[in-house]
Amino acid sequence: MKTGPLIAASAVFFFLWAVMPVTLASRGAVGSRSVIFLLSVISLAGSAQFLRAMRRESPRWFWGIPFAAVCTALALWTGVVTWAVPYPLANRAFQIMFLLPPVAALLLSSFPDGCRKRVRIPIIAVAVLGIASLFLALDAFLNVIPPSVPAPGITEFIGPVYALLLMPLVGLLLVVAGVACE
Repeated sequence: MKTGPLIAASAVFFFLWAVMPVTLASRGAVGSRSVIFLLSVISLAGSAQFLRAMRRESPRWFWGIPFAAVCTALALWTGVVTWAVPYPLANRAFQIMFLLPPVAALLLSSFPDGCRKRVRIPIIAVAVLGIASLFLALDAFLNVIPPSVPAPGITEFIGPVYALLLMPLVGLLLVVAGVACE
């Protein structure tokens, strides 16, 4: 198994850490959607390379397909849809990111049997973060129609902390699992 494809696949988890310096360095000329689009394409390429390598090593290689599908949806949404639809709907791309940790747990579960025993703790940690992420996704998708009186919900409080700390943790766990199984 190659560590490189997993490092590339984990790129999308560091989106906030990439958006901040790029936006500051470009003085706002490069927006967050462009950075997320680029990271989504990198993650899609990495997950495709990983799935291709896993196809020869593990009978559960297809468990990684949902991760590639979410990366594809994120790339399409930020690359095409955001420029064709009004801003409130285009902003939904950030809510697709809540689906990344649960499908990353499936991606880690596609490892070969001998390797899965060594990465049991990262799989469990990513699965727990994936459950929390599903609750945030549910809250974000249920609030598709904004209320008449704007009031902050749980996503506005937990979302930034989740994006700043917990998403990169999932990305690091993917890299650690790749190194452990090398």
